[in-house]
Amino acid sequence: MTERSAPCFSEVSELLRAFPRWTLFIHQKADGDAVGSASALFEAGALLGRRVRWMGPDASLPLPYRFLPHTDEYLFREELAFDDTGELYVFLDCANVERSVKDFTAPAPGVRVLNIDHHEDNTLFGTTNCVDPGSSSTSELVFRILRAGGWPLSRGIAQSLYVGIWTDSGGFTFSNASPETHRLVAELIELGVEPDVVDDEINQTRTPAGVALWGRAFSHVRVFGPENVFALGWLGPEDFKAVGAEASDTEGLPGSLMKIHGVRLAVFLTELSPAQIKASFRSRGGIFPAAEVARSFGGGGHPRAAGATLTGDLAGYLETIPKLLEDRYAEWAPAD
Repeated sequence: MTERSAPCFSEVSELLRAFPRWTLFIHQKADGDAVGSASALFEAGALLGRRVRWMGPDASLPLPYRFLPHTDEYLFREELAFDDTGELYVFLDCANVERSVKDFTAPAPGVRVLNIDHHEDNTLFGTTNCVDPGSSSTSELVFRILRAGGWPLSRGIAQSLYVGIWTDSGGFTFSNASPETHRLVAELIELGVEPDVVDDEINQTRTPAGVALWGRAFSHVRVFGPENVFALGWLGPEDFKAVGAEASDTEGLPGSLMKIHGVRLAVFLTELSPAQIKASFRSRGGIFPAAEVARSFGGGGHPRAAGATLTGDLAGYLETIPKLLEDRYAEWAPAD
């Protein structure tokens, strides 16, 4: 673990065991790692008789991950008072507390907040922080915590952890999937995970409306820059309305632009409401840093997958983002 990861895994395990009640939080627009890590930790707590709650700022969880244990017990909650000293508040995969809780106020004296995450820009907001940017995923960290503490590991826990690691490592294709990550995944498979079943559950969930939405998205894609290294795509409210699709139907869409030959950095903009735009950034290798581009817009994330929330006119961003990327190409591109 890095220097930013204050406690060791066994210490975090002991902290979890010390509390009879947990509340788990995940970030807005939850991905497979957020859902997988929370599902696994919920199951681990339930097996040891803990009373566990799981909540987040979205009305529901993305459809592809609802097959995981305890997803039917997820609660929509934007605000919560952190005032119960008998409860452990656990944030999973949240680089900052604002991604999960609206109008967060400092915990009352004696209240414990556990922050488990792997984002490089984590603000270390917990009273206990287990943050390792070198980890493939928060799910990998949860696995290490449970294993260090000798927790019972069910097939359900293994499946949830596998989903988190698999999705956040790009199907084990990203550089964050280390040899140790693969060894941990082998353990999960030995615990009963069936990779083909997981793939079917996640990738066979497209609705006709979702497929139609992807078609509209691809019709908006623009490839540009020297040797077409950049791709920009977008969707507006009219696209969702035209086909009857939902925001969750965009899951996986930004990454699909990276499948275009020659593209090294992709940006996808989704305007879900007037002047409110979700920006997703994906990159390949270490040349074009997705996280650095995201930070230019007040966002953040991982070197190869990052995001930001933009305010303003979509048409304006469709003009300014290509100019920004082309202006910075010389800075990022390797010298001949």
